[in-house]
Amino acid sequence: MNKYSNLIYGCILLLFLFSSCKTNKISTQGIKGQIYWVEGNQMPQATGDTSTSFSPAAKKPVKRTIQIHQLTHINEASLGDYLFGNIETPLVASVETNNEGEFSVKLPPGKYSIFTVEEKGYFASIFDLDSYIHPVIVKENEWSNVEIIIDYKASF
Repeated sequence: MNKYSNLIYGCILLLFLFSSCKTNKISTQGIKGQIYWVEGNQMPQATGDTSTSFSPAAKKPVKRTIQIHQLTHINEASLGDYLFGNIETPLVASVETNNEGEFSVKLPPGKYSIFTVEEKGYFASIFDLDSYIHPVIVKENEWSNVEIIIDYKASF
């Protein structure tokens, strides 16, 4: 009996170990991208020789906190002059960029809205035709790439 009970316990242990090693689908998809900062005069400047000189400030990688919410409609967030205030949809994930503004976050398939955390609110400048704020779709086994340009202190 002792020989068989050890065999049964061993089989149960192996079953437990293998069942806890199933693949995690979240690890194969999500959102990744880079954040840039642009400020100042971005307008072309006329020179004296009838040509137009254009030397806008370059976009610079910037470190930020990214907040990812469930897909958010413009009516589900308060909008100030340039930044959003309260966002009514649930926060799904928050991630810090590195010094080069790069980030990646694993997410299950779904529709999300992306915001950067600024000193006085949340920034997003992309909207779809249905007025959803910076919508991003995550599909199974795919990474959605985004580029965010924070430009609320720029003049165009």
